[in-house]
Amino acid sequence: MGPFHEPWRGFSLNSALFASVWLVFLIPGLVMTFAAPGTTLAGRIGASACVLAFSAVYFFSFGAVGYYPRGWRLGQRIGLYWVSLAAIAATSIGFFGIIAVTFVPYLAALLGFNLPLRRALALTLLMGTVLATTSWFFAPESTGWALIVLFAWPILLVLLGTFSQREDSRAELEHELDLARQREDIATDVHDLLGHSLTVINLKLELARRLIDSDPQRAQQELQEVSALSRRGLAEVRSTVTRMRMPTFEGEIHAAYRALDTAGIVSYLPPAAKSAGLYDAEFSWALRELTTNVVRHSGAAHCWVQVTDHQLQVVDDGCGFDADESLSRAHGGIVGLRKRIIDAGGQLLFARRNGCTLALVTMNGDTDFLPLTTVGGSGND
Repeated sequence: MGPFHEPWRGFSLNSALFASVWLVFLIPGLVMTFAAPGTTLAGRIGASACVLAFSAVYFFSFGAVGYYPRGWRLGQRIGLYWVSLAAIAATSIGFFGIIAVTFVPYLAALLGFNLPLRRALALTLLMGTVLATTSWFFAPESTGWALIVLFAWPILLVLLGTFSQREDSRAELEHELDLARQREDIATDVHDLLGHSLTVINLKLELARRLIDSDPQRAQQELQEVSALSRRGLAEVRSTVTRMRMPTFEGEIHAAYRALDTAGIVSYLPPAAKSAGLYDAEFSWALRELTTNVVRHSGAAHCWVQVTDHQLQVVDDGCGFDADESLSRAHGGIVGLRKRIIDAGGQLLFARRNGCTLALVTMNGDTDFLPLTTVGGSGND
């Protein structure tokens, strides 16, 4: 297949529509041509055909310049579209006369939005100089306003295009950095979880193999510990994997139940169908991170989750963890969660009371921890 197959595959409709909005400024020139004395029906049809053809090529060029014709370099593709548009603009002179200069800013826009600033500006100035000289020879009385159309507007569009390119590049770079951070966090989590768990499991299995004849009871104990370790490791991996998905509160209730149950932690959760209301996204992220923390670090036997319209509380009866140490890390789940909650106008608080660790997300400024109740049951209810 040659470079001209499947012209619409990969077409950027957003780019094409954004560029084509400005084609509306060709209409005044068309109206002036229609109203000019002596304009014939053929002239009106020809002028309309030029505007329609120019608009169609302009629309397609902005949506396809990144890939079509396939296999061509970017400069070659821009050259093809620019020459096509310039040819239509030149043809329109026979119908529009000097008004045909209104096509020039669009030629500059194609350069400005797709080429580096220096190249786009140099080509625009060259184009303006050639056209201004030509218009001075053939229509000296129109040179003043023609200079504005040939230089001021094209240069402004080139600068606007350069700014747009830089903004797109910045947004793309931020997206790539965000993906890199996510990959790094996931890689670190998986390494920490599986590296430790598999090492201990391997050691205990080796010990059980050696004891199976001499001390069967001890070997059985080691195997039971291996089973417990594998369940806990599975729960931790599940918690890590769920971080890769955008949460919903109902889905996080189910995920919390599975993770806690796999780790052997008895859970008391609100009904899965319960809505978190206005703060569904914030409470979903919080429930995910806080229950993951319980599974990984608490050593708890029980975990309670309570939710109101403005507060979410997660409680466990484990050994607790150092919240200040977790929040001092440059990266980490608790750090990210606190930033997310603060950005949404809330607070993330921790406390240690009666042998339990309490984590409270509050969105209305109420910093009183909720009274502990064994509400709900499993997340599958």
